[in-house]
Amino acid sequence: MTSKFLLILQSIAEASVKLPNEKLITILAIALITMTSLVALNIYKVYQLKKEIKRLKTK
Repeated sequence: MTSKFLLILQSIAEASVKLPNEKLITILAIALITMTSLVALNIYKVYQLKKEIKRLKTK
């Protein structure tokens, strides 16, 4: 995941040189929404795994 994150940062840096501010803001907003969604999904998965671990321990 770290290499993907660095690739995204590199792409944003390259885009900031070539694109006007409005397009850059749009791209950054989409990237922020995407990353927030991925973090939320991962947090949910961890929560589900914790519930499953508790369930298996009580058996």
